[in-house]
Amino acid sequence: MNNLDIILVSYNSEKWIDNCLRSIEKVNYDLKKIFITFVDNNSSDRTQQIIEGYDNKELFGGYQYFFEKRNLGFGRANNFGVQNSQQDYVYFLNIDTELDPDALLELMKEAERTAETAGLWESRQFPYEHPKVYDPVSLEVTWASGACMMVRRDRFIEVGMFDEKIFMYGEDVDLSWRFRANGYTVQYVPKSIVHHYTYMSAGEVKPNQFYNSTYMNLMLRYKFGTLRDIVKGYALYSGLMMVKGPSEGHKKIIFKRLFRSVVEGMKFRNWKRRNKDLGFHADFKLWDYEIIREGAFYVNEKPAESPLVSILIRTHNRPNVLREALISARNQTYKNIEVVIVEDGAPTAKEMIDREFSDLNIVYVSTGENVGRCLAGNLALETATGDYFNFLDDDDVLYADHVESLLTQIIKNKSYKAAYGISFEVPTMITSTDPYEYTELFHNVQHKQPFNRLVLLHHNYFPIQTVLFSRSLYEEFGGFDPALEVLEDWDLWLRYALKYEFLFVEKLTSIYRIPATVNHSNSRQKLFDDYLFIVREKHLNQKFEISAASIFKDAEYLMNKPAIIIPSVRRMPLKTFMFKAKNRAVYTLKKILR
Repeated sequence: MNNLDIILVSYNSEKWIDNCLRSIEKVNYDLKKIFITFVDNNSSDRTQQIIEGYDNKELFGGYQYFFEKRNLGFGRANNFGVQNSQQDYVYFLNIDTELDPDALLELMKEAERTAETAGLWESRQFPYEHPKVYDPVSLEVTWASGACMMVRRDRFIEVGMFDEKIFMYGEDVDLSWRFRANGYTVQYVPKSIVHHYTYMSAGEVKPNQFYNSTYMNLMLRYKFGTLRDIVKGYALYSGLMMVKGPSEGHKKIIFKRLFRSVVEGMKFRNWKRRNKDLGFHADFKLWDYEIIREGAFYVNEKPAESPLVSILIRTHNRPNVLREALISARNQTYKNIEVVIVEDGAPTAKEMIDREFSDLNIVYVSTGENVGRCLAGNLALETATGDYFNFLDDDDVLYADHVESLLTQIIKNKSYKAAYGISFEVPTMITSTDPYEYTELFHNVQHKQPFNRLVLLHHNYFPIQTVLFSRSLYEEFGGFDPALEVLEDWDLWLRYALKYEFLFVEKLTSIYRIPATVNHSNSRQKLFDDYLFIVREKHLNQKFEISAASIFKDAEYLMNKPAIIIPSVRRMPLKTFMFKAKNRAVYTLKKILR
């Protein structure tokens, strides 16, 4: 275990300190290797007395505190803590947090795995995980939250520490981008869990956060952006004059900051002038700094039970593609998983699996000769020993909390036998399969549909990897229909759903990739269109028992909130889709500025 400094910045934090420290006492980590430093920003409540009077100081390798005579701000106070501590790793932790027992252990495991390339590691927050996108394979993220981030001391100092011109909010984005500009990765560690009590309720808007974070968006455009980014920033920030803010005197606050923004902005711009050779390009997404996953205020929690979950993967002669799906299975925060791999044909992936994934609970089967997707899928179902099943195509990937989120909701809602989440549909340009190289063009939420049998009878809105279902459904209704070449999953869901309801979990937990090339896309779509009628015809005369109340509920949803059936990306040329996407972005900007 590495020695670790934990820096805690406090300001009128009396109600948080005890629980935070007690949680650190209970971590599965050698406490003598933990060194705690408090920096108090001139609290006026009992914060300083509680810090000074803490009765278990001797448990740790070190315990010290500094009481400042003024509020230094978040970044400057953390810098002061670093300057007065000495361990190789430093964990910046908000005072309104509690650590999960394995939080530090998992953080250090990831630090050791990425020691050569990374400079910063971010824990996952409960109950509300920050919804920014991260790479579900490498676990790289474009920026990390300052509420629970660990850095290597030497690299933190090398990139310039926290920017002390930023009093609060935005300093974590700034630091993350400077790490990346200097060639270091920023890593997300979903297995390292921190309970952060930053919001009293879902969707809460805190005035300080609102005003500081929006203004810092403009300042960061000066520091990292192009002139065009700065102009867009002023359009966004000026637009705040036209909305109702969270405080009285909202317009006055915005106007004052606009008035001083150019002078302050030029101070931030100095960094770009001095570091233009780094070639770093920031990516601003309106007010955000990264694509946002659906489910920002989904309440994250661990499942109360731990049944075995079988992830079922069909593959055929492309081990380098399969590798990413397996890594995303390895990254799952839920631990009791078996991975059943059925290779449709010769065992081309076995050597790679044995060499690289001995740590996973894997059952591998090769059919020897090509039998098709459906028979391969049925073999996976027959082979699996889990209580719950989840299919994963070999070119798709799961976010780390996929199994955890769906299983938690099924266990909490015992009447359901299947649950599904939201997924990104990602048009992908593949340049090579050996090695596996590709470009993801954009992330699109194609299906975000509450469970409705009438909609499902019209078309499939469960991408196969989004659904976690009970073994009992397979035992009652069987697996795939071997007569189907595609849409076998839709046929499967129809058979299951015409008797049992599926639970909709409003969180984005997976990615499925589709071809980006128009020729490939069109030929693939023709096959889907042909089988659309075949599957509908198959179920046309099927008899099933369903309550009138269920039919009324589904029909009422469609009448009161009509389901918009969006044309698939596969059905239109890529240029057409991009044009429409651009129009939607322009509309969103106009809406914000109104």
